[in-house]
Amino acid sequence: MATNPVTYYLGILTNSQWHQHSNAIGQIYYVHAGTGTSQTAIPQGYQDMPTDTWALDTTKTWPQWNNSRTGRAVLINPIPPAAPTYLDDLGIQANIILLQRVPESKEHMYRRLMGGILQVLFLRSEGYSVVQETNAETIRPDFTTLKVFCRPARTLHLYEFLIVESKSSEFSFEETEPQCEDHLKNCSNESKNTYGMIQCGLQIRFYKHENYVFQSISPTLHLVDDARGVMDMIQYLKDHPMSFI
Repeated sequence: MATNPVTYYLGILTNSQWHQHSNAIGQIYYVHAGTGTSQTAIPQGYQDMPTDTWALDTTKTWPQWNNSRTGRAVLINPIPPAAPTYLDDLGIQANIILLQRVPESKEHMYRRLMGGILQVLFLRSEGYSVVQETNAETIRPDFTTLKVFCRPARTLHLYEFLIVESKSSEFSFEETEPQCEDHLKNCSNESKNTYGMIQCGLQIRFYKHENYVFQSISPTLHLVDDARGVMDMIQYLKDHPMSFI
């Protein structure tokens, strides 16, 4: 005795006679209420658009998401997960929680946070090395990010890609900029071209020293609230390396 195949009713497309169903293996098909025709192709005019939004259908006993514009149903979450940032790192999370709880923390606590962030953003597998310089004197920056290059003669060369001044929240950008400028213009690169960053508490700004001119190249960014903007700025620097000879 034949048995009816297992099907699931998913709902109707917005302002249409197209009803949506799924078979037992999760393939969605559409049945027109007027003609009874069935098809697996999405009916014309109901294709997804990049600007569409989706909502979880809480009336179903199975996972289902509906297109807010068309009513089209899908059984796999169409909402991409947020791209990971350095905020996903547990060590960085712990440092941020501490600094948010005690914003008057000493400078070395802010340097500890920045060191972790730089290690996440500049990977050794990409040819970067993050070095924490001596902090006993102001003649050296707090951090230097180095980038390795291989000369045609097969010899390796490191140049200073990003120089970082890391300060506590009691410092301002304006009072730290002269020190940052001095570190950048005295870097070891033959051209004296390099990027810089100043951290004041949980806020940062990016700078560059190019053709002997020092200038800011970003707005003030918050390490927590603007994490995606920070990462975008780091990617911009990587995509726009300056001549170091």
